[in-house]
This record gives sequence, C-alpha cells and structure tokens, in this order.
Amino acid sequence: MSTPEHPRGLSAGVLPAGVLPTDGLPSDALSSAEGASAEGASAAPPPASPSDAAEALRPQVAALVSRSTDGLIGVRELLDSTEPLAALGVSSLSLLRLVDAVEETYGVFVDLGDRTLHTEGLRGLTERLIRLGAEATP
Repeated sequence: MSTPEHPRGLSAGVLPAGVLPTDGLPSDALSSAEGASAEGASAAPPPASPSDAAEALRPQVAALVSRSTDGLIGVRELLDSTEPLAALGVSSLSLLRLVDAVEETYGVFVDLGDRTLHTEGLRGLTERLIRLGAEATP
C-alpha cells in the first residue's frame, strides 16, 4: 500500500502524523461521538487499583496460610503481622501445602525455588499473587 505521500505504506490501524481518527467525519457525527465518549467515561467505574485488589485478597490468602499450618497461626494474627511467614512459624512443609492450595485456588504458578517465600510476610505474598494473576473470589 505504498503511495507517494507514504512510501513505506500504512499498517492497519496506524494513522499518519497529524491525522485524527475523526478527520473526515461530518461535524454532527463528531459532536455525537464526543458526547458518547464523555457519557461512557462517566458511567464506567474506575478500575480497581492494585492496593484494592490486595486488600480484597489478603484475608483469603491469610485463611489459606492458616489452613496450611493446621490452624497453628490464626487468620487475625496473620492479618495483623508484618513479619515474614517463616518468623511466624510457617514451616517448609506448610509452605509446600500453601503453594499447592494457592495454585489450586487461584490457578497461578508459584515457584517453590524462590527464596522470598520464606522472607515475605502476608502482604508481600498477596502482592506477589496479584502480580501472578490471582484475584479474590467472591
């Protein structure tokens, strides 16, 4: 699609510099398109921020951690703590159980070889799971 004005051609969806997607539309179409986009922007809720997602997921992850320790570490204790999971008493066997539960519950892969599993607290673990694609369940 090479033309004298555009010797390299145009890729689909790529406009030349200075050309707006609304160029060439009648003025009444422009005003209705602008109004529709303004209405759509105000009607849609803002996307959830990562911290909102982490706060929603944290109690669920705390429950998984508590179950993986057979209840030796309570959910409230986990939610209130900033200590690494290992410092709270999460053993290597409990971490294996936790990773298995997380992978089954959220469908994400957690690398057991990653040493930060032993050094992160609940907040760090939750943020890591969000980065891996985990979402809070209703």
